[in-house]
Amino acid sequence: MPSVKIEKQCNLSADDSFKRISEMLSNDTDLRKLDPKYKADFNASTRSGSADGSMFKAKLNVQESNGGSKVEIVVDLPFHLALVKGMVEKTLSKKLEEVLA
Repeated sequence: MPSVKIEKQCNLSADDSFKRISEMLSNDTDLRKLDPKYKADFNASTRSGSADGSMFKAKLNVQESNGGSKVEIVVDLPFHLALVKGMVEKTLSKKLEEVLA
């Protein structure tokens, strides 16, 4: 199964980063359009979560790092979507930039 790993360092606290990202992933209309069966589950105490749909599985982890936070998202795609791996990475990176700005 091909996977995409996106890492982002930012100046926000880990709690604030987690809150912003989990809200974005829970409410993002683009993700809902791509996969209406998409469901997200987050754990604020561990600043982690997962998202599962019929087209992908993803894991989120946010950690304290250098006075800010480090965000890591790993998305597993089925083999038939391997060709869109670059587009998934670019789209998620852009959404992270926007929400963590």
